[in-house]
Amino acid sequence: MRGDVKSKLNGVYLDSNRHLTFEQQDKAIKKQLKVIEKLQKRVKTEQQRKNQLASQLKELTQQQNTKEEMNR
Repeated sequence: MRGDVKSKLNGVYLDSNRHLTFEQQDKAIKKQLKVIEKLQKRVKTEQQRKNQLASQLKELTQQQNTKEEMNR
């Protein structure tokens, strides 16, 4: 494996042997946290939608069962 492997940080490729300043690390971490927060919000919204659909399905199933029982 080569020693000059590069990694991407905030859209900039850096040599793996180059040390980042604390300010650069802090900026990168803050950017990552913002991305994580957005993803968490999206997951929460999708979970709420899933729960809503599950409730609707349960209600419709109960209504269908009630109608079937009344028709017997």
